[in-house]
Amino acid sequence: MPCGDCGLETVLDLSSDFLNIYSQSRIPLLNFFKDNDLYFFGTVITVADSLEFDELLRSGTLTKNHLVAKYIQKVKQESVFDYIDDAASMHSAFESRRQILKDAVEAHFNGKYTLSVPVLFAQVEGVLREYGGMKQADKFRPNVSTEIWDRRLLFAITDNARYFNAFINKLFEGQQNESSFNRNPILHGMSVNYDSEEWSIVLILIILEIRNFMWFEKHTKSVI
Repeated sequence: MPCGDCGLETVLDLSSDFLNIYSQSRIPLLNFFKDNDLYFFGTVITVADSLEFDELLRSGTLTKNHLVAKYIQKVKQESVFDYIDDAASMHSAFESRRQILKDAVEAHFNGKYTLSVPVLFAQVEGVLREYGGMKQADKFRPNVSTEIWDRRLLFAITDNARYFNAFINKLFEGQQNESSFNRNPILHGMSVNYDSEEWSIVLILIILEIRNFMWFEKHTKSVI
């Protein structure tokens, strides 16, 4: 007897197993980034880059400087502008901030990190607030969903969302000293030594990562 649904459950289980294995294989690298006060921004990282990171991690020679240098090398102004334009087509949080973000990115690539860092910090908060439906009076909190991805078989994105929210939470938590990479001492005017290419590139990458979550949320759907 014909059965249009026969085998469907098996296929989903096999896909789920494979994707779970892949997701779990990334955890040591994700933890290395977390332990070094970074997040694994996949937007500009190729498979070859990931394999290089894995090899260096296994050999005990991977360093934070190596990761930051790779990001600085990979991020290009024109590509960032393209991502911002794409994000603006998907969500008003980016559309309303398109020019502000581009001006900050231009400042970064002109080496004016004293301009790019505070602007990007403020706009990261603004984008996440609007994306998460938070009001101005609400206490800020990271709000990228961690609940929707497993039903779409996007287990790696579930991990990404959890690590990303933890990373953002650390950048925005209160009572930090003036030398820390943190929103409060910079935007409250207490830090005067924030002209850092590393901090600036990380904030640009945060903007691109939010766009990635938006893209996958819009272009995928639940399959189980």
